Amino acid sequence: MILPFVVLTFIFPPAYLTRRLPRMAQIAAAIHNRLGMQDTPADADQAGGPGDGVVTMMPMTDRLTKAIPFAGRILPLPAGVWHPIINVIEGPHGELLENVLVRVQGHVVTGLIVAKGTTQPVPDVASPPMDIECHDDRNYMSHIGASHPPMTECWFTRLVDPASINHMNVIAGRLQQEGFVLPPVMLRANWVNSVPATDDNINAETVTVYLNPVNLNDTKILRSPEFWTKEALAQQPPANDFVKHMNTWMAGWVPVLHDGFNSDMLASSDEQRARLSVDPAAPRPGEGNPLD
Repeated sequence: MILPFVVLTFIFPPAYLTRRLPRMAQIAAAIHNRLGMQDTPADADQAGGPGDGVVTMMPMTDRLTKAIPFAGRILPLPAGVWHPIINVIEGPHGELLENVLVRVQGHVVTGLIVAKGTTQPVPDVASPPMDIECHDDRNYMSHIGASHPPMTECWFTRLVDPASINHMNVIAGRLQQEGFVLPPVMLRANWVNSVPATDDNINAETVTVYLNPVNLNDTKILRSPEFWTKEALAQQPPANDFVKHMNTWMAGWVPVLHDGFNSDMLASSDEQRARLSVDPAAPRPGEGNPLD
């Protein structure tokens, strides 16, 4: 039985082996090509598709507030009502979980959350350095909390092209079905965290919050990304004020995310979390949600 299992391993190598032995992926691709098998393009996920994970479309009528269970931990949610879009489970044993949530006001998207977390420890070598983007000079603001690999914690804020958001093809399709409109500009607040586990493994989580900055009276005319570049903010006071508000909000929200990662929500009170959860794009009181 050893020989057929070895052959199958080279034809269908598990993901953890191809990460450790890149040559195996090349051998598998050559075998697939010789057998006429069609491989998924390596950039399928970057193009907006869900990649090789198990994708579950979620009922957008679900209403999520305050916090939800996530990857065996707790994911605090910014202010407002959030609705699930898709769940993605990746890895040969479901080691990685990804949740995508949306918040709307009227029929306009005010926020997206893309949260990724390990459901069990994964090899440190299987993950690229998590804090690379925290050092990008295009960021509005960056903060390094811990940088002693494999322990990493940092956060940053920046402008993002909505088309580049992970799984955007699927997200946009679901939102279009519901009649929701994505803004032409979105700003990104990102938190990344990893802690060492046993045997050179890590537990990790990233939470990305995409905010709509052009749904306010002061900023609604600034509908081009050119107004929101780091260099242009000095000439656009309303945009500059929104970014300052976002930076301040993220600085206060990160400790709550950290508490959720540690499943220690007793570190803050309900009143503190409610106050800290109000991001600059949060719906104002009295404004309706079409999914209510």
